[in-house]
Amino acid sequence: MTNIPSPQAVFPIGVNTEIGAQLEDLASALKTSVRRQAPAKHWQLINRVIAYAASAEQHISEQQERIRELEALSSTDELTGLHNRRGLQDFMSRTLITSRRHGETGVLAFMDLNDFKEINDRYGHDTGDQALCAFADTIRTNLRGSDFVARLGGDEFVFVLTRANEGNGCKRALTIQREVSATSISVRGRKIFLTASMGLAFYGGDSSFNDLMTTADKAMYDNKKANKLVTKKSP
Repeated sequence: MTNIPSPQAVFPIGVNTEIGAQLEDLASALKTSVRRQAPAKHWQLINRVIAYAASAEQHISEQQERIRELEALSSTDELTGLHNRRGLQDFMSRTLITSRRHGETGVLAFMDLNDFKEINDRYGHDTGDQALCAFADTIRTNLRGSDFVARLGGDEFVFVLTRANEGNGCKRALTIQREVSATSISVRGRKIFLTASMGLAFYGGDSSFNDLMTTADKAMYDNKKANKLVTKKSP
């Protein structure tokens, strides 16, 4: 006669302990029923086992969905819905592996919203959040599906242009910077136009994430200093 396996051997660890105990009792009773050749009781027990198995499967499915939700939260910026630093690290890890294998190149751009502290101080943090969301949306809508954007925190953002050489990558990044400068938010009956400083780093097969971030961050601060000098010289 075919042996009926224990529920502990069939169902994964994590199934509700009460369900597991009842399955074990039912399996034991089912073995006895089969030996006694009581078909009606046999099928009744099988139906009960199936019902408990379905319940256990639903329980596991719900737990897995919750895990996926938590993983998404851990790599997503709550305000803008963009990825955060962890999401960026995961993306760049995969991207640089592909770059080493297939010789693909691209550009990493570090962007910082200009005068963000002044917006917060003058108009309040709600307006500051509005500016960040508008900034994020402008970057996001100007990227391809294969590109990537993340908010690191505060007013710092990073976007990645994949499968781009130095020439067209720089051109596209500058276009996005200009699009940001054409973006405005409405506050107290007036428009506030956003501007951003940007630094670029180009990656290839021998690049590392930390070096790219350091290079792009420094280039962004150089760009911000240059922008402030231009502003001071303006009449």
